Amino acid sequence: MFYKNVQGLRAIAALMVVFTHSFYPLVPMRNHWSQFVGAIGPSGVDLFFVISGFVVFLSADRLGKNADVTGMWRALREFVVRRVFRIYPVYLIAFLIASLVLILIPAAELFPAGMKQQPWWKLALLISQPNNRILAAWTLQYEMTFYAVCAMGILLFPRCIVAVIALWMAIVLYIWGAGIYMTSVFTAPIVLEFAFGIIVALLVERKFSEYALSSLAVGFGGLVIGAICYRLHDPKGAWALPVMWRAVCFGLPSGFIVYGFVAVEMRQMWTFSKTWIRFGDASYSLYLWHQLLFAVMAACYVKLGLVGKVNEWVLWLSLLAAVIPVSFISFYQIERRFNKAGWVSRLAGATGKKAASRDADLKAEMV
Repeated sequence: MFYKNVQGLRAIAALMVVFTHSFYPLVPMRNHWSQFVGAIGPSGVDLFFVISGFVVFLSADRLGKNADVTGMWRALREFVVRRVFRIYPVYLIAFLIASLVLILIPAAELFPAGMKQQPWWKLALLISQPNNRILAAWTLQYEMTFYAVCAMGILLFPRCIVAVIALWMAIVLYIWGAGIYMTSVFTAPIVLEFAFGIIVALLVERKFSEYALSSLAVGFGGLVIGAICYRLHDPKGAWALPVMWRAVCFGLPSGFIVYGFVAVEMRQMWTFSKTWIRFGDASYSLYLWHQLLFAVMAACYVKLGLVGKVNEWVLWLSLLAAVIPVSFISFYQIERRFNKAGWVSRLAGATGKKAASRDADLKAEMV
């Protein structure tokens, strides 16, 4: 099922991240303004994780419940192939270009000084972090972990995938409840945000749409409280929050917001406009490309002597103006081509009319 409001929320989440990061490449903006927008970007990431939990679970659950007809292995194959080709094509192209930028434009600040270096092949496969090519790609390792758990659910309990995910979440809660500190992506508290999205999905599957506006009020109010918590932990902000509390301060309110907007759409009260939906379509490309593009443009501005001469707000607006067309080009020329490619559908096990009938599902599954 494709929900317009989920796609609109995707656009908002991506723009929240881009807006915050746009203040960092140029020193004048970084020094004066970054401290005031620091909570916006992290909360956008948390909103992304909740949306991913909602959308990906609905996809995996549909495939699992249809496994009696299609076969378990075919359901698993389709899920894995669709997920891989959703994430990797754009990422690998961005990764390659970023690697060239490191060589050709060394002045471009793709990553903070002192960041731990990782083997390039681990970064390319998204099995290690931090990522010194595509900074924002740290979240993709969590996404891939979530996909792996969903795939395990299809393999073991195709008609009750939620049981496998619930076991995962129970392990995470036990570890952190017992005060055991672990750096593993598998046990990071931020993965609880996928569970918030899954809870929303379970409610929606049961056609529950009550308390839509109340949920939105709780969600937005919770984000305000989360932002206050962020400010109380300056100068490091959200990254200084106790790891479990980030999921509470930003993830839990995001769950209420996602449910509220989906429920509003289910009750036919309101939906995002086509413009927002288009931005939602390109949100993954927008998320992946923006920091790389910002770093290259900032290096060029410094090289040309524009910083300090041209108004800082003009330079800042130029960053935002450039990243939008780049993101849409990436979406139409890379993402959509792979998502609609016949050979990808055949690899996933879908052919002919069956493949065509899934276009709406594939669009809804975009992360």
